[in-house]
Order: sequence, then structure tokens, then C-alpha cells
Amino acid sequence: MTEKKSIFLRVMLISSLIVIAAVVIFVELLLVQSEMKGSLGQNDPIVALREVPSPRGNIYDVKGNLLATSMPVYTIAIDATQSSDTLFNNNYRDLATGLSEIFGDLTSSEYANKLRSARRNNKQYLRLQSGVRYSELQQVKDLPILKRGRYKGGFVYTQQSNRTKPFGYLCDRTIGYGREVNDVGIEKAFDEHLKGKSGQQMMQRINGGVWKPLSNKQDVEPEAGADVYSTIDIRMQDIAQTALLRSLEKYQAESGSVILMDVKTGAIRAISSLQRTEQEKYAENFNYAFGAAYEPGSTFKLASLLVALEDGKVDTATIVDTKNGVFKFYDKTMKDSNSHRGGHGEISLGRAFEVSSNIGIARTIVDIYEDKPQEFIDRLARLGVSNKLDFELLGEAEPWIKNRSDKSWSGVSLPWISYGYELEMSALQILALYNAVANNGELVKPYLVDRVQSGEYVVTGSKTVEILKPSICSEKTISILQDLLEGVVENGTATNIYSKKYTCAGKTGTAKIASQGSYGSEYRASFAGYFPAEKPKYSCIVVVTKPKKELGFYGNVVAAPVFSEIRNLLYAEESIEVPELVAEIDNYIGLAHEINSIHKELDYSMSSQTQSNTLVRSDKFNFETLEFETNLMPDLSGMSSMDALFLLENMGIDVEVKGKGRVRKQSLPAGLEIKQNQRITLRLS
Repeated sequence: MTEKKSIFLRVMLISSLIVIAAVVIFVELLLVQSEMKGSLGQNDPIVALREVPSPRGNIYDVKGNLLATSMPVYTIAIDATQSSDTLFNNNYRDLATGLSEIFGDLTSSEYANKLRSARRNNKQYLRLQSGVRYSELQQVKDLPILKRGRYKGGFVYTQQSNRTKPFGYLCDRTIGYGREVNDVGIEKAFDEHLKGKSGQQMMQRINGGVWKPLSNKQDVEPEAGADVYSTIDIRMQDIAQTALLRSLEKYQAESGSVILMDVKTGAIRAISSLQRTEQEKYAENFNYAFGAAYEPGSTFKLASLLVALEDGKVDTATIVDTKNGVFKFYDKTMKDSNSHRGGHGEISLGRAFEVSSNIGIARTIVDIYEDKPQEFIDRLARLGVSNKLDFELLGEAEPWIKNRSDKSWSGVSLPWISYGYELEMSALQILALYNAVANNGELVKPYLVDRVQSGEYVVTGSKTVEILKPSICSEKTISILQDLLEGVVENGTATNIYSKKYTCAGKTGTAKIASQGSYGSEYRASFAGYFPAEKPKYSCIVVVTKPKKELGFYGNVVAAPVFSEIRNLLYAEESIEVPELVAEIDNYIGLAHEINSIHKELDYSMSSQTQSNTLVRSDKFNFETLEFETNLMPDLSGMSSMDALFLLENMGIDVEVKGKGRVRKQSLPAGLEIKQNQRITLRLS
């Protein structure tokens, strides 16, 4: 009985100890669980589901060239407490030498000092380098100590994503920067597509603030972002941006912008805005091309003349007196460019546009609309020049044209608006108008992104041409404006960029810049136009702000050469069809044998036959005999100056020609009997 009692007591004792141990363990588990819950509820948890960023989509140009992509980069560090004393002391100098050779930012002795200091202070996380490329990471993994791994060598590395642009500064601002805060450009506007969908992964926080992934069934894989295919052509971007930069540097300008656009579709092939920095360099710090509205000056004369012509109030032959280049509207004096001293006097309205006469355009508009200025403003508004284009990128400037109801409206508002003051537009908005003229009146919406695509799946389909206005005016007015824009280059303010081979059309602009309510001596030079002149393919605008006045500030001097350089290089790059340099034979007057030789040279067969010395009028395939009574003055109205001269000189008449173009008036009326040594004066349109 005594032995049984002893066994029972021992069993009871052991059982009691087991129960006590179980209770202690249970209490400890409750305490640990409570601590974990409290820790997970704090800002710095030990274990947590953490967001895994998705790979950001790429941005491409129109030909598939990569404009922006995400590259993996790494941050490498060392836990200086992990390695043994022997391993560390025997190898840290070799490690320091290897790090110095790979990264070159510190000397081997500087790296060695950092490693020794971390070891001495038991530092569990010493960052060695950030932004490490994959190839560099592989080299680091082979270095002494670190090649022993996480637990024996203390090597720690984490991966991040770095947004890079293979073409560097080209189209920098338009592409954007992929920043989390204050981003711009395509990166900002299409962020929802580019960023994809983040995943989640269970991670544990270890020493040094490093998060170690844990295996967990609840992990969610990130979804990669979609790719954005832009309309930019990086080769054209290089041409346009380089040409703009060259002008800014030459004239020491404050800023400038250039846009190159496809005429038929509105697709933007190049866009750049450069601004002078404190280091006297130029960088894309703000997108002036569409984000800044300003007084355009003479490039706006196209809109004013369009309204006047479309209303049928004038034609290009209408004579306007520009005086001696100075004219007073109420209490304010308007001047024409002092590049033509003494003024232009009496000239046709068409010529006033070609030579960019402020007075010529302003007097014409005032004569028509002085009693009904709001009608002029409303007509401009119907053109769309006071509406935003709803451009894809954020930050498009709001256009503004002074209204008759504005408190600041005065007697000089109408003439000043007519040539580009007391109104504001962005470069992109002005270009849209010129592009419409090039596009035979069809106003298309400029756009920058063609499609968004995720793998083979097209998220948003290829962009279709968006027509804002089927026609901004009649075909007749468009034809007149096209001729006038060609005339600006051939006979007007932009003759310095004229080329028989590389044809173009456009308008110069030179506007004073207002500062604190008055106009000083700072200027904005511009040129807007298109090429080729016959079958326009590209439209382009160049704006240069605050060039040094002593170096040059006129639109034809500062801005037009940028346009010309882009035009010339694209003719060569794209093999744009160059018009044949042949005589104009449509409605051409001459002797039959001379015209026949022209037709043979052009490989045209003639369907009519006549005597070789007969006077004829020709089209491309036929000619008709012209009969004039040799003793009577012919009706010359509508003839070109060349044809009129040919005809009259063959009749023995002395001719004086005034102006350019076609015959508008003749001093001797048709049907008058011709006398010997008679003289006639022809006024051309």
C-alpha cells in the first residue's frame, strides 16, 4: 500500500507540473498574440501585407521606338554583425576595393572605413549603394563577405523600379517624369492606364528597416500597366528641338516652343518647349506650346482677314492707304514695321497682308466693323479661336478675346484685336487655325496619343481623326488665304526662307510683350505655316520669347529660320515630293511654236495645230488661237503681268507696271485706237 501511495503521489506531482506548464505556455501564447495584434495595428508592424507596385507600362513613339520604360534597380546593404570576426577582418579590405571599382563614387579606403565603423558599432543595416543596375548587382554578389549571402555574409538587397528615357532630354516634358507628386505630360494624363494594378505580399520587417517576403497563400500578383503609343516621331522631334535650341542660343532668348503636326489628321509629330535656366542652359521646365496663352501679334491677321473676306466686305484687290507707316486711331498711334521706312502708302489688301502692314489690316477691319465691333468678335468666335481644343495633356491654356461688353473695351480695341493684341491664344491653338487653312478649311483636333495597348489587347483603339469644324469658311476664301500665305514667303516678310525647290506657306509675327500694363522693348517672334505649299503634309509653328533685341527680334529673323530648317530636313528625310520647276502653262499666252516646245518638254501631246507665229492661249493639253485687232487696245483685266507684257510689247506699246500679280486696271481703256509710241500703265492686284 505504501508503494502504491508513493506512485500515486509521483503521478499527481508530474500531472500537476504538466498542467502548470500548459497553463504557462497558454498564457505566454496569449501574451505573444496580444503583442502581435498591437504591433500589427501600429505604423511599423513586424508582419504585414504590403503593397507590391506593378510594372509601369511603356511609352512608344509612332514608329515603335521606346520613349519611356521602367528598369529594375536595386539598393544594396550589409548587416555588419552577421559575419564572423575572422571572415570580416580577413576580407573587408578586398570588399572595399571591389565596391570602389564597381561604383567609383568612393575610394577603397573610404569604403573600408565605413565597413569598419559599422562593424564596430554593431550596425545591422549599412546602405552601400542605391540605383544599382542588374549587371552591377551580379558583380556585387561575387565580392568577398557578400558572396556568403544573407545570414553568413550579411548581404541584403531590395529591388525598385526606375523610370528611364532612352532618348534623354528629347520630348522630356511631353513624355513626363513618372513622379508620384506633381507629374506632367503623358505620364500624368495616362497614369490610370500606365500604372497597372498593384499586388500584395506578406512581408516581415527585419533589422535595418528591410522587409523580407514571406510565403503566403493570400499574396496577390501585380498586374502590369498598359503601354501608350504616342504620335510623336522621335526623329522629327530631334530635328525640331535641335533647330529651336539653335535659335534660342543664337538670340539668347528667354524661352521658345515648336510644334509639328500632320495636316490631315492633327497628329503631333514633334513638340518642344525650352526655357533658359539659371545655369544659362535650356531645359523643358514648362510646356509653353499649349500651356501658355499670349498675344500672338501678326499671325492673328490670318483670322481677321478670313472674317473680312468671308463676309464679302472686301477682296484682296481692295486698296488701303497705309500712309507713311504711322496712323492714329483715336488717342493711340499704330506703326508699321520700321523695316520699311516711309511706309507702304497705297497698297492692295493682299499686299498689306504679305508685308504684314498693321495699319493696312487694322484700317480695313475698322472701316467694315467700326459700327458693329461685336459682329467681328462673334465671327472670330465662330472660327473656334476662342475655344479650348480639349487637348489630351493637362494644363491647356484658356484662350481669350476681348468682348464688346468688357469694361476695358475702348475705341482702339477693334484695330488692336485685328492684328493680334487684346486677345490671348496658345501656340497650339494658333497652329490649329493655320492647319485648317492648309487642310482646305477642315479644322481637326490636335492629338498626341494614338492608342493604349496591353499586350495584344487594345485598351483604347487607334485614334480616328476628330473634326471640330468641317469647314471654317468657303472654298473661295480658303483658296485666297492659301495664295496669300504663299505670297508672304515668295514676296513678303518671309522671303528669307523662300525656296523654289522646298515650297511652303506661312505668316510671320512680331509682337511686343506687355509688362505691368504697358508695352516695353521685349518681343515675341513667331512663324506659323505649312509645307509643301501645293499639297500640305505638315503644319508647324515656332514661337521665340524675349530674344535679345540687339541680336534680332523679328519673326522672319528669329522664328522663320527654325521653320525653314525643319522643312528642309524633312523634305530630305521623308523624300517629300518636290514640285517640278516648270513654267506655268495653264492660261499661258504666247506664240504657238514657243508654247508647243514647252508642251513637248513636259511630254504633253497637243491636240490642236496652228501656225507657229500665231498668238495662242494654252492649257495643259490644248491651245486656242487668240485674235486681237492690231490697232485697238485689248482688254487686259485678269491677265498675269507676264502675259500682258508679252502681248503689249508685241503690239509696240511701251508698258509701265505697278504692283504684282494680275492686271486690275489699265490706264488706256480696251477698244481705244493705238497710236505710235503709245504708253500704258498697268496696276496689278
